[in-house]
Amino acid sequence: MWGMGEIAVVGGTGFLGRHVSAALREAGWTVRVLSRRTGCDARSIDPAPLRGCEAVVNLAGIKREEGAQTFESVHVDLVARLIDAMRTAGVVRLVHISVVVARPDALRPYSDTKWRGEERIRTSGLDWTILRPGVIYGVGDDLLAHLSLLLRISPVIPVVNDGRSLMMPVDARDVARGVVGALKNPQTGGKTLEIVGPERLTLRAVVHRVAEAMGLPIWIWPTPAALLRLPVSLMEWTMRQPPSTRAQLAMLVEGLVGDPEPARKELGLEPAPFTPDRLRPLLAAAGQLPRREIGALAGVGLMVLGAGLLTLAFRGPLDPWKGMTVAMGLLMAASLGVPSVRRRLAPTPRRVGLGLAAGGVLYGLTRVGVVVLQALWPAWNAYARDLTAWKSGHTTAFLAITLILIVVAEELLWRGVVARFFMERVGIVGGVVVGAFLYALAHIATMNPLLMGAALGCGLYWGALAALTDDLTAPMVSHLVWDILILFVLPLA
Repeated sequence: MWGMGEIAVVGGTGFLGRHVSAALREAGWTVRVLSRRTGCDARSIDPAPLRGCEAVVNLAGIKREEGAQTFESVHVDLVARLIDAMRTAGVVRLVHISVVVARPDALRPYSDTKWRGEERIRTSGLDWTILRPGVIYGVGDDLLAHLSLLLRISPVIPVVNDGRSLMMPVDARDVARGVVGALKNPQTGGKTLEIVGPERLTLRAVVHRVAEAMGLPIWIWPTPAALLRLPVSLMEWTMRQPPSTRAQLAMLVEGLVGDPEPARKELGLEPAPFTPDRLRPLLAAAGQLPRREIGALAGVGLMVLGAGLLTLAFRGPLDPWKGMTVAMGLLMAASLGVPSVRRRLAPTPRRVGLGLAAGGVLYGLTRVGVVVLQALWPAWNAYARDLTAWKSGHTTAFLAITLILIVVAEELLWRGVVARFFMERVGIVGGVVVGAFLYALAHIATMNPLLMGAALGCGLYWGALAALTDDLTAPMVSHLVWDILILFVLPLA
């Protein structure tokens, strides 16, 4: 067993590096983190920071190429320079993190360069141990972060092919314990050990368990790998942190499995299972669980109240505008009683400007829709005239005040409460769609299919604005601009 001196950790500032550094410190070592700032990159490695260290842990690796950071430079060239620097500094012990899919394969540069980096180490003459993890998960990882994001957006998740490729997800803390075990056990010198989770799971099962941990519904959408290559490539080229890369897609097709038994025997490692109960606190710690800000009483209760009051407004003793005044006043007061609605009323010049622009765009789209309606449904004009006739007999001041009240109250209720209630339970896309459908359905008492169709389309538009900004300012301003243009400035009928 090695003494408790200093351990140099190459790549110690990354996701896995933070876990490894913490485990080493907990075991009694002092950690010396090496990064580009300390002169450790693919072009050169300064031996000075390695002097006096008992061992080196190399965690350097990338999942996509970017500029000078290529698979060749990081997985092969950096390893070669690290070996030379260790020899110069007089450090002989190396624990190297690779991957279970490392193998010679010219068609898969990620796997191929990982393998060639391992080969450099095997012939280095150092006292080495190579650890090969599978898919690593934990707070701040790629797997949980990306899956939870997709699930919060939509319950429909595309998976590669039929989703039956096998994986053995391993907790980052178990990988870190594996590194500590390798350093503590001299008998691991010259050995390559796989560090994987205790069970073989299909990709489908992995996604289902994350969804269960989040309490969200899920529908798997099998997607041929060939169809995913283009969008994955576009994400890789255009996004700073893409949800998937070409290398990751290839690994998902192939599967990432290994044999956990040698690591159990050599490192005393008992990897934790990938279960919803264990995932839930990790997701919570990373802020990846959906927030349930609107309870069932507020969400369902206000939705029913809104539909009922709208029916009375349209079919009650008052004319529609006066009926809407009463109904919207009550609904606005009730909606403002929900704390999350008040929190999402934070107007800024940027949000107001976005709302103004969005209102103009929506009106333009509406004019295009009118051309289509004229060709497919000539009767639409009669329904439009009926809506315009509602304002007859009222002063401009009354109409202006009532319109503002209607717009504010509708956005508070239908986007601030109803759509948000469903977003929190079926994902953003599902919540926007369900909220828009219910918004349209609430207008059924008007017996005006044009108004219901407009409510559905506009509900989708304003719901998307509310979701994208996480605020009600832009949809509220957009709604007001559209109504003013439609009803007073440039009527469609």
